[in-house]
Amino acid sequence: MADELFADSLMKIKIWAGAIGANGDLDDMKAAAIVAQKRIDFALQQSTLFQGSNSSAYQKLVDANEYLGKIVEYLEAAETIQKDFKAVQQIYFAIQVLKDDQIMFNDSEKAAKAFDSLFLGFGTLAKHFPPPFDSTIGELLSKCGELAFFSNMRNTMVGPNSNLGRAMYLRDNM
Repeated sequence: MADELFADSLMKIKIWAGAIGANGDLDDMKAAAIVAQKRIDFALQQSTLFQGSNSSAYQKLVDANEYLGKIVEYLEAAETIQKDFKAVQQIYFAIQVLKDDQIMFNDSEKAAKAFDSLFLGFGTLAKHFPPPFDSTIGELLSKCGELAFFSNMRNTMVGPNSNLGRAMYLRDNM
């Protein structure tokens, strides 16, 4: 249900934003606003060179540039909120998997992926905590999740090329 709610919310944001951007992608809209700001800055430089800065057209460009700056700030805030919401969702689904006391024995691969997701989610949210959690610990948690530390460790310990994996293969094929 939470996954459907997230997908539905993201779709609504894309539809609303699609009226402004090419495809409703936050990165595309932010890039378009930044390019527009650069074009307005260039126009402002040219207008002061040829006309001066006392015309109403010049003031409209200045106002438009300020509004675009606010739009970029809002898009960056929306991007942060989207990442934070995704992190909360990662933590929630990881905890749902890890609630099973036997998950490590029944499906160690699923458990390892859940731990990777849990660490990635907590690492993302740790950026809102005071130091040292924001940079040091948050970065460590994020990197553990991004690099799939637990999945790689699981493959090293019980994967097909590990001693345990070879022993299990021999057991099953005898």
